[in-house]
Amino acid sequence: MAAESSHGIVRVATTVATIVETQIGANVELPTRANGWIINDITGYVARVTATAAESTGGHIRLNSPSGDLTPDPQPSRWPVYADASFLGATAPVGNCPLHRYDTELAAAGKADLEFFATNAIADTSAPIYGMGIHFAPEIIIPKRPFFSNFVRAGQITAVRTQVGTITLSEKATEIVRIIGFLSQNGVLTTAEECIGFFDLASEDVELVPSQWLFNDAQGAGLGVTIGGHIHFRPDPHDVSIPVPGGARIDCFVTLTTAVTAAADVMICLQYR
Repeated sequence: MAAESSHGIVRVATTVATIVETQIGANVELPTRANGWIINDITGYVARVTATAAESTGGHIRLNSPSGDLTPDPQPSRWPVYADASFLGATAPVGNCPLHRYDTELAAAGKADLEFFATNAIADTSAPIYGMGIHFAPEIIIPKRPFFSNFVRAGQITAVRTQVGTITLSEKATEIVRIIGFLSQNGVLTTAEECIGFFDLASEDVELVPSQWLFNDAQGAGLGVTIGGHIHFRPDPHDVSIPVPGGARIDCFVTLTTAVTAAADVMICLQYR
């Protein structure tokens, strides 16, 4: 693994419907590195699964290391994540939750054992889905302005990891500095179908795995025959530092949490110097 690369790991899972704290997926283990890592940011979003009148969606996420692999110990580590306010009536529009990205500076040991948790602010009739991630690197990443930008785009229906496409970087490329993914409900909207998941990158030319990232926003389920659509939020790229050779090929994948009736529109964009 190239020591100079940025990396990301995420977990996306359904939580309980109560206000009891719930772990999001399995424990996270960081890759082995003698000098450890710096966690640059903590990210999260939430999507309602079944819209229920007079119930808002959201709460907070929490980062923990059961083996004490973070310095300083990040407790309290409660990061707000909010999506939809309550609604009134028999129909509800598609909910929308922007990527919540909190810059931080936590030292993590190589092979650090981490846990992601979520807690609802209120008890919900139907348990929501939370996504949480971290960006870690050998050092604090200073945002850089890209020279180039390119993307791949495809529709996705199933809830299995699927390749969206391959981005071939310019022969002048030296470093990927921003990563961003867009996920959008497309076609005929269906009641009780949320649109949430994550994307990841792989390459035979660049040692960048693990490279899992949350999308720019997630959409909760709508309700009724006259479901309204959503409006995307302002782009909020993940600032990274991934050295690359010119002409490198980056494979892009998507994993939805729930299969959808009408294909979700997935766009994954790399911006680089």
